[in-house]
Amino acid sequence: MTRALLFLFVLFGNSNAAMATGTADISALLQQAQTKALADHPYWKALLHYRATASDPSTLYISDINSPEFFLAATGRTDSSSELAATLQAFFALPEGDQNRHAQCRFVARYRWLQQSLDWGSLHPPGVNCEGFAAWSRNGNIKSLSLIFATGYLSNPASLYGHILLKFNTQSTDIPVDLLDESINFGAIVPQNEFGIVYIAKGLFGGYDALFSHERFYRFNHNYAENELRDLWEYEIEFSNDEVNQIVAHAWELLGNRFTYYFFKENCAYRMAELLELVGQQPLLPPSLPWSVPATVFDRLASSQRNGMPLVRAVRRIPSRQNRYYDNFSALTLTQKSVAEDIVSNNLNFIDPYFQRLPTTEKIQIIDTLFDYYEFRIATEDDDRQFKQAKQKLLVERAALPIQLSTDTENSIIETNAAPPHHGPKPGMIRLGIFNNSALGAGVEIRLRPAYYDLLSPDIGHVADSSLAMLDLRAFVVDNQLHLRSLDLVNIETLNVARTPLPGDGGLAWKIKFGFETQSSGCSNCLAFNITGGIGKATRLSHQTIVFSMLELFAQSNANAAGLFGATARAGLLIAPNKNWKTLI
Repeated sequence: MTRALLFLFVLFGNSNAAMATGTADISALLQQAQTKALADHPYWKALLHYRATASDPSTLYISDINSPEFFLAATGRTDSSSELAATLQAFFALPEGDQNRHAQCRFVARYRWLQQSLDWGSLHPPGVNCEGFAAWSRNGNIKSLSLIFATGYLSNPASLYGHILLKFNTQSTDIPVDLLDESINFGAIVPQNEFGIVYIAKGLFGGYDALFSHERFYRFNHNYAENELRDLWEYEIEFSNDEVNQIVAHAWELLGNRFTYYFFKENCAYRMAELLELVGQQPLLPPSLPWSVPATVFDRLASSQRNGMPLVRAVRRIPSRQNRYYDNFSALTLTQKSVAEDIVSNNLNFIDPYFQRLPTTEKIQIIDTLFDYYEFRIATEDDDRQFKQAKQKLLVERAALPIQLSTDTENSIIETNAAPPHHGPKPGMIRLGIFNNSALGAGVEIRLRPAYYDLLSPDIGHVADSSLAMLDLRAFVVDNQLHLRSLDLVNIETLNVARTPLPGDGGLAWKIKFGFETQSSGCSNCLAFNITGGIGKATRLSHQTIVFSMLELFAQSNANAAGLFGATARAGLLIAPNKNWKTLI
């Protein structure tokens, strides 16, 4: 009753104000909206990003958007009726000054939906020239949408599990990626040089604002694939033209508006899934889970269907500079690999007789591979002057050879046997086991890892030969009592093993872990907080076998006088006889 009275108050109040200023009397439209209960329509609530709230009895909903300028009514963040009335009124306001600031231009998705949902009759809103939106949306020439997955990046906690972008395709992606297409990103607003612990704490507990931003795709491609050496996977979505236009229009409305960022839940995966679900018929994230992982979005997207047809039209890989080098090097013959190694070790001496005897096409293959190699070195080395000079030598040598038409240009998509992210392991795991020891007797152990991959996981959608787990919980039950054995808040390890014989490939293996764990498997009340760091080296003995060793140093709280500091030496063997089997010793 209160909501209805408030809506009528806004209806007549806005109507009187409209007549006083000479704009249209829209009371009939407002009455239609109330009769049709548009303020409670799921689509309207989705456009305003409302969620149900139980914290304030006087408020049924509150928007996730914190920016006041996103709302046209003073109470719009918590009242859908007042926001709908204010929105309709604003559409009929006469434009003043910059027409791009008019409500028709700022809220394109709202405007289109209300035009479709109401009978406007003889009412005609003023004509407004929305040049900003027209330019951004390429005058309605966006043909399709692609969801982009950037694989995990171990140097940034916010990108450990990967990242999601949305790209607006102005042409079919059957041809090489158009780097000038618009793309949108969702990310936290983090001050420069933020201290690591502060960064993690704020990211976990909502200490940062986040927003949607847009760039031409070449900027994201350069940052992720070239600088951070992350593969990009493009999933082109089978949406209708109307659905594409709805997403584009609402994305425009969201640009620059602020949300609260939570690393585990309300992150890029959550917001991009929410945007696509505006027109999608299936949720792309399980609503009941307290975390959101990018891989889950792509797994559900790839398995979704409409009318018996897949929702994903095509999947394409855009390899990182590093993986482009690996792909090209692996395509060389044994002789070519040996010649490439000799050229690098001899400071790019192309007078090498073995190189000179090769056919021109093979010389070009080697030079192109070495070009990617030195680009990879430039991206990973602080002092890159010698590698830039090496690039110049390669360019001079390549210019002396004939032109060779090839589709494998710098920004083309190289076809390899790499599997897309949705073919990878599920991010969560639950495991039950039994144990028996002399101190505690027999019991049951429970393990829960909500989002993880490890050394035994297929190297799909993440850094190869590495492991990552957060909130990895192990508990056990003995004599009907539940005890905590360990809780790894963060556990990251990478073997960083070389995949080619050229210098600079690979590096030191490392590990970082912090959390809680018991001092031994034979006690039930000896839990200590532990921080561990490790450094080591891994070597590939064959294509299927890696051997590694690591020295770990740790500090812990003093539980049961077990000491504060310690060290552990560890060695291991990782064997992968085929793509479906791994063994870790």
